[in-house]
Amino acid sequence: MRIGIIGPSKNEIMSFIEKLSDKEVSSFAMLDFYRGSYNSIDVVALYSGVCKVNASIATQILIDRFNVTHMIVVGVAGGIDRRLNIGDTIISTELAYHDVDDGILTEYHPWMKNIYFNADSYLINLCRKIQSSKLVTQNIYFGRIVTGEAFISDFGRGHIINKYNPLCVDMESASIAHVCYVNNIPFLAIRTISDTENESGTEVFEKNCVSASINSINVLEKILEII
Repeated sequence: MRIGIIGPSKNEIMSFIEKLSDKEVSSFAMLDFYRGSYNSIDVVALYSGVCKVNASIATQILIDRFNVTHMIVVGVAGGIDRRLNIGDTIISTELAYHDVDDGILTEYHPWMKNIYFNADSYLINLCRKIQSSKLVTQNIYFGRIVTGEAFISDFGRGHIINKYNPLCVDMESASIAHVCYVNNIPFLAIRTISDTENESGTEVFEKNCVSASINSINVLEKILEII
């Protein structure tokens, strides 16, 4: 088993990378890949850069160059479901794009039956064990994540809720799931809420990015300790 771990930004992943033992760094496509071990699990981790294309580049390199067997993305997300508070962690069950026409996925490669990518059931079940055993202190929710390269306005929020009814929105997870789908690689997204409808804006995001990311990394570390 070798797990690829992606954080979109340095703030979202570097505190985990610093804990890896026996680190080796390789560079491809202007990205630095850190291979090492955590709890004797072989991992390759990096920060990919934000948005879909950057995340997709990193994902395919992890598969082609490092032969990862599983893929996990960690980081922050904007809360859509009104139950969510800053610091709550979302575990993906299924993922979709909110800014890609449905037919792109169903009428062209990869000719999907619907627009949703499923997260890996084994990794989801590990997170359920973490939740039930109270191995982390934050609230954990399981559900749908949608991805797009836009900051969500009130109008956009209504459209996303009506069509997708997700728990949260981010800028990378569905694209990573897309690459994993066509390569048959098990995938999971772990995203912690950094901003909500009531607490939004650049200042809120910047204030909460590091602390929210730590919550996602805590879940990741527990996975690696029980997998």
